[in-house]
Amino acid sequence: MKILVLGAGYIGAKLAELALADGHDVVLADNWFATDRRQLAGLEAAGARVDTADIREDLGALFAERPDVVYLLAAQASRPLSERDPDYTEQTNVTGTRRVGAAVGQADVPLLVFGSSLHVYGSGLSGEVGPATPYGPQRDLAHLSKVYGEQALSIEADRHGFGLAILRLGIVYGPSPVEHSAEASQTVVDKFRKLAAAGEELPLDDGGRATIGVVHVEDAARILLDTRPGVENLAAETVTVADVAALARGDEPAGDAAFAVSSPFSYRHRLADYLRR
Repeated sequence: MKILVLGAGYIGAKLAELALADGHDVVLADNWFATDRRQLAGLEAAGARVDTADIREDLGALFAERPDVVYLLAAQASRPLSERDPDYTEQTNVTGTRRVGAAVGQADVPLLVFGSSLHVYGSGLSGEVGPATPYGPQRDLAHLSKVYGEQALSIEADRHGFGLAILRLGIVYGPSPVEHSAEASQTVVDKFRKLAAAGEELPLDDGGRATIGVVHVEDAARILLDTRPGVENLAAETVTVADVAALARGDEPAGDAAFAVSSPFSYRHRLADYLRR
């Protein structure tokens, strides 16, 4: 199977690693805004083709080979960066996403897989949160644009007739061929793990009461690789930030998450096992 991964970052690189192990032909494309291309050397040596491309621009050359599936993981996902550079965020996450949907339709690609976010549900959640839960209020452009992306791609899928899988990911953690060193690109799980290992204080905004869904990057990549059209949540566990800190310190978590994420997938990795190693 020919796989095109748009966004050769943390999740895209892990997806490519698993796809290559399964014997697929893989093309990784990125504009290298947040990812150091040198980190892809191992995947190139394993057989992946690594290209330079920007979803804000013409993607015709990448789609000329008509991949069997396209993974749209390219995004400006950082809230702090969306505040510092709103234009880049909108150009990438809004215009770029729409352009990818149009390119998929024009190239007659059978399936597009979009990496969305649990943040589309907004804040103040309670009870069980599933795909039918309505969109909620947004507080930054990076996550607001995921709502637009889901809807824009659905329009293109209806117009052109391709399959569309939307996976709403929680906070992703764990080792990948690509690691981001910039603090704005690090998730709370890996950040707390490193701080705890160094014996440093774990910062908790508002006492760490915020509830988040989490998933190991290997589970996320495996599920993305095997997904089918539809909308699903991709999170193995629901915890508070304070729970993450407790596990990182070796303490018992309170287990008082405000809501639970409904997800149909099976997961191999657990947060406690990762943080307590």
